[in-house]
Amino acid sequence: MNPSTRNCMRFERYFSLRARRMAVWTIAVLALAAVDAHAQSGIGRFQGFLTGHVGAIAGGDISSARAMLGASVAVNEDNGWGAEIDFGHTSDALSGQQILDVTNYMVNAIWIKPAGMVRPFGIGGVGILQVDGCDSPCTVPARTYDFGANVGGGAFVMLGDVAGFRADARYVFSSADHADLHRPDNFSYWRVSIGATFTWAIAP
Repeated sequence: MNPSTRNCMRFERYFSLRARRMAVWTIAVLALAAVDAHAQSGIGRFQGFLTGHVGAIAGGDISSARAMLGASVAVNEDNGWGAEIDFGHTSDALSGQQILDVTNYMVNAIWIKPAGMVRPFGIGGVGILQVDGCDSPCTVPARTYDFGANVGGGAFVMLGDVAGFRADARYVFSSADHADLHRPDNFSYWRVSIGATFTWAIAP
């Protein structure tokens, strides 16, 4: 490959990564701004959602799908806007020649349709992506904590006033670069999950 072609490929890859990063940040900032705008309009009744979920991570820098466990807690005002804390963990995921444990800790803005049996939702936010592992065979694991972001959506299916199910799909992204560990730059993957949800009312 001649130098001109190599430089062109690097240029295209650079701007592709910048475009993806800008899209994630734009959605997250808009979601957080919307939450702040709604908060200024007054405080109403709140509803809590606690979900334990199972699923898989795949795509992006993950070579093959791997099982995932996690949990999330969301608190929403009666207009649908609120905040969520989300946790997810996957063990022994393959990324090229590496065997990795991947854990996300995210704080998100979330909008949930306020009423009905089926309640679609959208989420976006930021947090920490923890990655443990090294090249196979991995004898001395390395641990890193990087700033990350996620964006996605799904739906709650409520079976009554206190219980239901949640289906969720989101894109998780970190702009970290660990050349010494031979990990992909700008680590990313898709996460799909389903879980049982318990909900309760919170008085203002």
